[in-house]
Amino acid sequence: MVWPGRLVRPGRQCTKSSRPDKPAGPHNLRNGPHAGPPKGPTVTHEPTKPKQEARLAAGQDRLRPAGPTPLEALTRVSQMIAGNLDLAALLRSAIRAGADAMNAEACSILLQDGAGDALRFHIVDGPQTGGLTEASVPIDDHSIAGWVAKHQRPTLVPDAYQDSRFTPAYDARTGFRTRSVICVPLVAKGRPLGVIQVLNRLDGQSFDEADLDLAQAVAGLIAVAILNAEEHEARLKAERLATVGQTVAGMAHCVKNILNGLRAGSYIIDQHLGGETESRVVHGWEIVKRNMQRLSTVVLDMLSYSRDRQPLCQLCHIGALCEDVVALLQPQAAEKGVTLVTACDVERASVDETAISRCLINLVGNAIDASSAGGMVYVEAHGDADPGRFVLRVRDTGCGIPPKDLDKIFDVFFSTKGGKGTGLGLAVTLKTVREHGGEVQVDSTVGRGTEFRLVLPREAPDPPAD
Repeated sequence: MVWPGRLVRPGRQCTKSSRPDKPAGPHNLRNGPHAGPPKGPTVTHEPTKPKQEARLAAGQDRLRPAGPTPLEALTRVSQMIAGNLDLAALLRSAIRAGADAMNAEACSILLQDGAGDALRFHIVDGPQTGGLTEASVPIDDHSIAGWVAKHQRPTLVPDAYQDSRFTPAYDARTGFRTRSVICVPLVAKGRPLGVIQVLNRLDGQSFDEADLDLAQAVAGLIAVAILNAEEHEARLKAERLATVGQTVAGMAHCVKNILNGLRAGSYIIDQHLGGETESRVVHGWEIVKRNMQRLSTVVLDMLSYSRDRQPLCQLCHIGALCEDVVALLQPQAAEKGVTLVTACDVERASVDETAISRCLINLVGNAIDASSAGGMVYVEAHGDADPGRFVLRVRDTGCGIPPKDLDKIFDVFFSTKGGKGTGLGLAVTLKTVREHGGEVQVDSTVGRGTEFRLVLPREAPDPPAD
C-alpha cells in the first residue's frame, strides 16, 4: 500500500553512498577545509530494479500523518505563484508555497549573483532565521547549497550533523536546530537560477525519497515562475529605456514652453529693474520661479521613470509628510480658491520619504488643477484592513475623470491637461508605489471628484533579487 500524500516511484531505491551526491540546508555555508565526502550517510539516486514495492510490503516505510497528496501540494504551489510577475512578491509566495507543500519547518531560496560564482539568501522562511538574508554561499564543493548549484544535482541529507559540508555554527548563531535537509537546483529553460532548501519535517521524521521527488517538482514550478518574473522585469526595463528616447522628443515641446516662460519673466524683470514699478519686478520674478519649478518637475519625473531604484526607506512621521506637502502647495491652491484639508491617524511607517512626498505632490497638484474656486482637496492617512499596511488618500471635489480615460491615466505621456501636463506624474507615482510593494487604487465620478489611494506596507519591502 501507499500512504496518503506520498509520491512513490518504482524502479528507484535509497542507497548509502560515500559520495556527496545529495546536499543540505539553508544554514550550511562553508565548512572550513572539508573537501572530502560527507562523514555520514547521504542518500543518492541510482537506477535499480523495482524494490520500492517490496520495501513497502515489508512494512519498512514509516507511518506518517495524512496530509495533502503530491498533486494537491503542487496545485497549491501553482495557485500561489501563478501570474505573479513581481519578483520580490513572487519569492515571498514561493517560499511559503514550498514550505507548505513539503510540510517543512523552514525553507529558503538562494539565487545566483550577477557573476554566477556565489549564491545569496534572497528570502528565508522559518523560525530563528534572522541575519541569513545578508549571507552568501560560494558555488563550490564546501557547502551543501554550493555543491548542488555547482553540480546541478538534487540532494537529500537525512541527518545534517552527519554531513561534513553542514556548518553547525549557523544553528548556534540563530538558535535553530537543523535535522534533515533537502536541497534542489532551480533551473528553467536550461538556465541555472539558484537552489531551494527545505529543513526539518514538521512530524519530526527525516525527509525521504518521496519528499525529494516532491521537492524537485515544486522547484520546477518555482524556477519557471522566477524566470518569467525576471524576463518580465527585463522587458519593463527595456520599455522604460526605449521610452527615454520618446521622452526626449515628447518633452521637447513642454521644455520649450517652459523656457519661453523663463524668458518672459526675465524680460519683465530687465525692463523694470531700477524703475519705479516694483510690483512688475515681483510679477516677473514669480513667473521665473514658477517655470523653474515646472522644469525641475519634468526633469525629476523623467529620471524617476527611466531608471530602476530601490526605495531608501526609513521610519518617518506620516502626518508631518502630508502636512509638508500641503504647505508646499498651499499657494497654488490659494491662487485657485481651493481649500486643502489634512487628516492623519497613522503615526509612523518605513517609506522612502522623498519618493512618497513626490507622489503626494503629483496627486495633490492634479487635484488642485481639477478643482474650481470653492473646491476642496483632502489629504489623509489611515490604517488599512491589513494591519501591516496603511493608506494615503487624496480626494477632491473637482471635475472627475471620464470613464473612457480611467484605464489610460497611468500611461506615459497621457494627460487630460493639454499643454499644461507632462503625462509623467501618475506613471512615476505608480512606479514608486510598486517599488515600495504597494498598489494604487482610483475611483472617480464625473462632476463629483476623484479619489486616489496609495496602499503601502508599514515596513520596508524586501531587497530586490539580483
